[in-house]
Amino acid sequence: MLLRLCLHVCLCLLCGAVPAMAETLRTAAQDNNALKYDLRNAAKPGICVEVLQAIEAGDPELHFSGTEQPMSLRRIEALLAEGQLDIFCALIRSPAREARMAFIEVPIYTVRHRIAVRAEDGVNVHSLEEIRRLGPEASVIVNKSTAHEDLLRSAGGLQIDASSPDTAVNLKKLVAQRGRFYYHTENALLRYIEDGGLEGKVRLLPTVFKSEALYLACSPRLAPATRQRLQQALEKLARRGELERIYAGYREN
Repeated sequence: MLLRLCLHVCLCLLCGAVPAMAETLRTAAQDNNALKYDLRNAAKPGICVEVLQAIEAGDPELHFSGTEQPMSLRRIEALLAEGQLDIFCALIRSPAREARMAFIEVPIYTVRHRIAVRAEDGVNVHSLEEIRRLGPEASVIVNKSTAHEDLLRSAGGLQIDASSPDTAVNLKKLVAQRGRFYYHTENALLRYIEDGGLEGKVRLLPTVFKSEALYLACSPRLAPATRQRLQQALEKLARRGELERIYAGYREN
């Protein structure tokens, strides 16, 4: 009896001494979004890559795989909903998305919606209603399968071109007069205008049409305990100012 008790105590101590295995969460990189994922830039790999690295550094029991695997946003959302991906950084929340996936309640960063036009176009609008009044010739380009597309379609009465998910392609369409307006986030527009050498060909209208936060999205099948762990990790990064520091490194002047 005493021997069995000693063996039981030893086993308990041994189990307590073994560190918990790191949990590997499956994710993916969003293609055509160099602000979030820039796989060719080791020095500045993207906001989301740095955020996930910061989570891993703060909680060694969390690990992410798949940040080097680019996918379309539509496919990422489908795989999240099906449980084939565990998490994704980062998405704007919408009713359609909230019906298919869960979100960690810590804003990762905030984007401002702006409109780009050709440099020689003297137009200046302050609302979607003003664009609507310009008639069917005032076509608005927007990235395919994004929350921005959903927003513009829900506004109604706009001539929308959402045929491409590629920001660089859509800027070229704008310059080629295959649309009068291009609705996107401020930082993405500034980044791709600079990367494409379009500073003299495209300008941003001064109006900020909307500001929205982006969040870490989770598969509905992800264990609640893991979601709680992610919540705590992001809360810690937010308190320390780490999320803001990462985003500031990608903010365009």
